[in-house]
Amino acid sequence: MNSLIAREPCKVYFERFIFMASLLIPAFFLGGIRPVVVSLVCIGVSMFTDWLCCIVRRMPYDIKDHSVLFWGLALSLVMPASIHYLYAALAAVICVIFGKHVFGGKENVMFCPPAISAAFLIICYPAEMLYYPKIGEMIPAFGEHSAMLVRDIDNTMKLGNVPAQSMLDIAMGRVPGAIGAVSILVIAVCGVCMLIRRNASGSAMLSCLFTVSMLAFFYPRIDVSGAESVFYELSCGYVLFGTVFLAAEPYIVPKRRSARVIYGVVLGYTTMMFRYFGQTEGCFFFALLITNALSCGFDTIVDNLLYWKNTYITSFEHNKQAAQRGNIKLTDTQEIQLPEKYRYNTPPIDGKVKKQRKTKHKGGKS
Repeated sequence: MNSLIAREPCKVYFERFIFMASLLIPAFFLGGIRPVVVSLVCIGVSMFTDWLCCIVRRMPYDIKDHSVLFWGLALSLVMPASIHYLYAALAAVICVIFGKHVFGGKENVMFCPPAISAAFLIICYPAEMLYYPKIGEMIPAFGEHSAMLVRDIDNTMKLGNVPAQSMLDIAMGRVPGAIGAVSILVIAVCGVCMLIRRNASGSAMLSCLFTVSMLAFFYPRIDVSGAESVFYELSCGYVLFGTVFLAAEPYIVPKRRSARVIYGVVLGYTTMMFRYFGQTEGCFFFALLITNALSCGFDTIVDNLLYWKNTYITSFEHNKQAAQRGNIKLTDTQEIQLPEKYRYNTPPIDGKVKKQRKTKHKGGKS
């Protein structure tokens, strides 16, 4: 079993929270105190909403449930620093209610909660979610700001243009974008550390990034080389941040390693198809929600394939080799035995037809 699944989820979420909180450091130096305040609003509202939902559902509130803490911070890091606090609070409420409690609690989570809220904001409030402050511009923590907002490099590539920023600036996060999704080098370091600490699924993470890289290398969206296309595709939008922190949720990721590989490939492929043919920015969240819905099916597919391999292919090869050695004798007629998994109360095959036994009823014949 995967170490991510075997470990206690609360500890996994807390460690992931610590790693993700490091993204607030470059956000603070580039955008001032505003990104930190947005994160505190999302975390505080998420925890309050979780406490209130527990009261309504008449269930004990677990203050040690670090998943809500993690989801609140993750939600804030995919927002622009210029977002209104009201929209940030609304997204945090949606994150907890529709991401956790609607499905029955943390152990029944079906979709990544921050992805639900981010997709909601992109669809309903694109002006708040997809416009960002200029790099280095300090937005006051409170009060109105009149600075002009700009688009990110994801929008530039969607229009078919090559980003004007240098690759070094993009890697260092000196580009307009979400609070935590632009710090590419910091995210990459966090991903490596999480793999070492074994609180992230390497199978899901690496298979997703590999799929995105292969499609970007052979089918660039803009007029650049294959290697440059890979760099831009991994750096723009929320692909790297989402793959490292959101894709491998302990409650959502498939249990089998081969199923997690399928999960990552489907996520990467769906993301790129949205980028090639879709019109909506932030398509990673929509691809993640679709893949989450299919997550449990990946384990079922792998289980069925392994069952058929062990039951039929392996047994056939074993019987074939035994027959070639002369250990068993093949006859013209052989009884077909259905495996235990597919026995639907079938009667035994004994070649005899049993007559129905007649029973006499009181006061008459049977």
